[in-house]
Amino acid sequence: MKREAFLGAAVLLVVTAGTAVPSIIDLKTLEIDLSNHAEAIELASWSDPEIITITAEGLGWDGDPQSIRNGWVRTRPMALGLSWRAPAAVHLSVALIPAPGEVVLDNGQTITPYRGDIYVRYSADMNNWSSWQVLNHGTDPAATRPDQPGSNFYVYLRVPALETDAYSELIAEYAEMEVPWKSDEDAACRWLEQEHPGFFSSHIPFIGYVEFLYEGPFHGGRRLTSLRAEAIYSMSGIHYPPDDPGTYEERDASTWSFHSNPEQ
Repeated sequence: MKREAFLGAAVLLVVTAGTAVPSIIDLKTLEIDLSNHAEAIELASWSDPEIITITAEGLGWDGDPQSIRNGWVRTRPMALGLSWRAPAAVHLSVALIPAPGEVVLDNGQTITPYRGDIYVRYSADMNNWSSWQVLNHGTDPAATRPDQPGSNFYVYLRVPALETDAYSELIAEYAEMEVPWKSDEDAACRWLEQEHPGFFSSHIPFIGYVEFLYEGPFHGGRRLTSLRAEAIYSMSGIHYPPDDPGTYEERDASTWSFHSNPEQ
């Protein structure tokens, strides 16, 4: 069964006469059932699909356990943040289940196959992406399920201030305008794209989306059953309230969705 969950762990909004002064903490998870082809294909792609296939036992290929095919699994982009603001830093953890089991060689010796590597990249606008960054092997102390089975990977991503400062200056300029919601960064990004064409092709000022890539050996007979990714992050909650307070009900329930024009 596929489960794709985007869960807000806590969103604290305290409105005052001028601005809201909260902190926003959020949790999003992505779970891919690699034993169900119809559901997995919606959330991921993988190498050599005519050879590395999905059965009820998971993703892999049938063959001699001593035989190896190098392959990859790539997730679809996962949106973070709220529809009106995205984070600039995030704790990411990934579990690939199950962990490699021992393989018995013809000479009777046993080996444990390499677990492979997980990479991540991020984007603000779905069109321009960072380079791939490898995750650490092991369990992130910040993860909500640090004892989960399988091969575990983690990383802390943070956008450099050089990128966020340029963006913050332009967002402050937008907040001086007469607009329905001065702190709506989705609307601000659309304005920014019109006023400063090409900005997002040269800057990635926040983490609106992440995408994961697994690369590793597929031993014959070994099949992966699931991939679970978790993102934990906090964002500044300081913002101007919208002209229509009812906007919160709609906008706090959805994730970041800004897409830039790929032609700019």
